[in-house]
Amino acid sequence: MMKTFLLFLACLFFVLPAFAQGVLNFELAQDRVDITTGFNGTTIVAFGSVDAFDDVAVVVTLKGPETTMIARQKERGITGVWSNGDDVEFRRVLSYYDYAVFEGTQKIPDDVTILNDAKIGVENLGFYPEKNLKPEILEPFQDALIRSMRLKGFYPIKPVVINLYGDNLFKATFALPPGVPTGSYALEALVFKDGQIIERQTRALQVGQVGFNARVYIYATQYSFVYGVLSVLLALIFGWSAFTFLRRD
Repeated sequence: MMKTFLLFLACLFFVLPAFAQGVLNFELAQDRVDITTGFNGTTIVAFGSVDAFDDVAVVVTLKGPETTMIARQKERGITGVWSNGDDVEFRRVLSYYDYAVFEGTQKIPDDVTILNDAKIGVENLGFYPEKNLKPEILEPFQDALIRSMRLKGFYPIKPVVINLYGDNLFKATFALPPGVPTGSYALEALVFKDGQIIERQTRALQVGQVGFNARVYIYATQYSFVYGVLSVLLALIFGWSAFTFLRRD
């Protein structure tokens, strides 16, 4: 925590002169996260400045790469055994999402169009089903998808609180959990005034595996069949070895 705070202060020292211009100035303390063996999560620090907090509301969103996901419905058969029922495939699902909010006298508008465009709040992410279903049929599948992502720690239950420093500096800290998806992330800062977005800026963040983890991931992706065969063989070898050395006559 102290290391992150010192890094934040150092970044402010170097970029503070640039913050004298414009309604919004926005930067990241780091633009890459390296996932190595034993990765237990990390924090992402975004900081910036606005002209005056009294006149605006600020939102910072953190969006991971898009993916395709399937939500399935569980059904209990006559014998009482649970099995997979109907399913819905959702496209362009954010593999990770979080957001931070500051509201003073200015509030974030309730306009659904603005919220959906800016992707503010989990309910406004926009899930695109492959099937054309009625809303009352689609809603349980969408809710199940959101619950699953929240259980993994990939979607928030509530927004992060933006911390203020002085009259116009702010900081948003996001906690990335273990197992976070890799890929290109986007952090976007938005400034609201009188119910409208008056300025927005985006910064890129790369989350990727390095070292031995990266080599295994690349091999498993490019040579999936061989990787699967080797995994089975290794499991058999270790199982046989354990049986041979640990058995008792």
